[in-house]
Amino acid sequence: MTTEEKAPPKAKYTLEKPLDETVLYEKITKDIVTITLNRPEKHNAIFPPDMFNEISRKVAMAVDDDDIKCIIMQGNGKSFCSGDDLNLAPYDTYGGAPGVKPSQRIRVKAMHQWLNGMYRTLLYCPKTIICKAQGWTIGVGLAILMCCDLAIAGENAVFSQRQQRTGFGGLSMGWQHIQLLTIGYKRMREWQLTGRTLNAEEAKDWSVINAIVPEDQLDDEVMRYAKAVVLNPADSLMIGKTHLQVMFDLLGMNGQYAAGALAYPLFTNLKWEDEEFNFLKRRGEVGTTEAFAEREKRWAELGF
Repeated sequence: MTTEEKAPPKAKYTLEKPLDETVLYEKITKDIVTITLNRPEKHNAIFPPDMFNEISRKVAMAVDDDDIKCIIMQGNGKSFCSGDDLNLAPYDTYGGAPGVKPSQRIRVKAMHQWLNGMYRTLLYCPKTIICKAQGWTIGVGLAILMCCDLAIAGENAVFSQRQQRTGFGGLSMGWQHIQLLTIGYKRMREWQLTGRTLNAEEAKDWSVINAIVPEDQLDDEVMRYAKAVVLNPADSLMIGKTHLQVMFDLLGMNGQYAAGALAYPLFTNLKWEDEEFNFLKRRGEVGTTEAFAEREKRWAELGF
C-alpha cells in the first residue's frame, strides 16, 4: 500500500516589512507633510487591508496637526502606485478561498471599513492634498490620485485602469462619482470598459492631472504648488474645503460609498462562463505573473 505525498501548504503571503514602514510620514516644513507609499520593490502595490487603514491613519495625523496646510501624497521608487497587491486580493483577506464563500455582510463591512474608509478620508480631508505621480498609477493608485485636490506628474507617468480586466466590467467601487465629475461620462466609460493606459499628455488632456514636468523637476514642481497652497490662510483653506464637501454632498457624492459597498458582494460572486477569463482562478493555477500575462495578451490583441 502506498500513500500519496501531499504538497506542503502554501505559505501565507505577508508584508515584507513592518506596516508602519509601508506608509511613511514626514513633516518637511512647518505646514507641509509628505505621506509616502513605501513598497518600491512592488511599485507601491497596496497590501489589503492593512495599507488602506495605514494610509487613512497617516492622513488623520496630518489633519490633527493644526500647523499642516498641505499634504503631498507620493510613492517611493519608479512608480506612484500599481494598485492592489494581487498576490493577496482583498477577497482573500477576509476569508475568501476556493470552496469558501464569506457572508455578504462580511463583504459589505470590508468595503465600508477598508476601501470606502480610505477613499472618504482622502476626498473629504479638510487639508489640501497634492498627488505626485511618476511611473505607473493603476487601479487603487489611480483612485487615490483622483481623490486628491491636485495631481502633478512626471513625463514618464502612465495611468491605467487595468484592474478592470480582473472582472470589474466597468465598476469603480467607492470612486465612481469623483471619476465622473473629473473626466466626464464617455471618457469614464471608455476607460472602465477597456482598462486602457493613458500617457501623461493624455491624462492632462482628460483632466486627470494638472501639470507635467520632466522627471528631474517633479519634486520641485510639486513643492512649488505646495508652497502656493500654504500662502493661503489656514482658516480659509479649511472653510473652502469644507464648503466643497457640502457641494459634494449636494451632488450625491456620499452615495458612491453605499453603492460600492452593495456592489462589492455582487462583484465577488460572479458566475464565470466557460469562455471568460477568470483571473483569480487562473492565478491559483499558474501564479500571479503568468495570469497577468495571459490577461493582458487578450486586450493587447485588440490594441488596448
